[in-house]
Amino acid sequence: MSFEGIIGQDRAVRFLTRAYEKNRVPHALLFTGIPGTGKRTTALALARLLQCQSAKGTVACGICPACKKIDSGNHPDIVFVEPSGSFIKIDQIRTLRNEFALKPFEGNKRVAIITDAHAMNPEAANTFLKILEEPPKGSFMILTAHQVSDLLPTIVSRCQHIAFAPLSSELIAENLVTKRRGDRQIADIAAVWANGSLGMALQADLKKVAEERNRLIEQFETLSLNTMHFLFGFAESLAQDKDNLLYNLEVLKVWIRDLLFGKLCPEKILNKDLMEKIKEISERYSVSSLLKKIKIVQGAQVDAQKGRNRRLILEVMLIRLCRGNY
Repeated sequence: MSFEGIIGQDRAVRFLTRAYEKNRVPHALLFTGIPGTGKRTTALALARLLQCQSAKGTVACGICPACKKIDSGNHPDIVFVEPSGSFIKIDQIRTLRNEFALKPFEGNKRVAIITDAHAMNPEAANTFLKILEEPPKGSFMILTAHQVSDLLPTIVSRCQHIAFAPLSSELIAENLVTKRRGDRQIADIAAVWANGSLGMALQADLKKVAEERNRLIEQFETLSLNTMHFLFGFAESLAQDKDNLLYNLEVLKVWIRDLLFGKLCPEKILNKDLMEKIKEISERYSVSSLLKKIKIVQGAQVDAQKGRNRRLILEVMLIRLCRGNY
């Protein structure tokens, strides 16, 4: 649980270590990005460094009582707040406020790590805003969220914002091979599916991901406006798997993207194990038609994120995709 173990977020780590060296760590930090990009791990690494009793430069010692307590999750001056059910509720923020009104139990700092801060309900958000307006001395608030727009602008304006970028497929695949001792070809497939989230990739059943990708692509390539019952059945199956909908749409978007690159620069293809199939199928389409198809899938992803009718979104998307070579 140190900055050295954080993968692919060099800019964020560089900012935090420089701020620590200058004794200018902001009292409120907001880490945004998709799940699985290291936001919470970085928050813990910073909390550990701030509380360490024998840090060497920007490296926590790992052996002092403070470090050991943090590693075991029992440090009294580090408070964790996360959604209770679907929301972070006002009682949780009131408890945080009351705890931070007291002196630290050890040392002279207290750190709050608020995971999924975008889940604060309106009452909780307004109460938390009051804490930010008058932060207790020696307090540090680290918020994680998916995106800035999910939070009150007044909360965002009082935080130092650090964006966590999605990780490259190459980096994710390398870590899967190292940490999961997986086959590189399957790791490449899972890395594309994970869409920038190392955490998602590490939790996945790699073999199952590869099998699901193959199934999706095979079904997608058989669709036609001449067999509408198959098209609607495929839309229904995608809609029913709501937990994986965005990831499945990403698989389809990457597939179409690979068809485009199969025509333009095959070395950039992500689904490398399907190289020959991609080159063959890409001949059926023009560059302009593939660009339009990518935009169609992107539009469906946006609509799905807004919580609109999943089945209708998918039916319209598939009909538009099957209209042929534009």
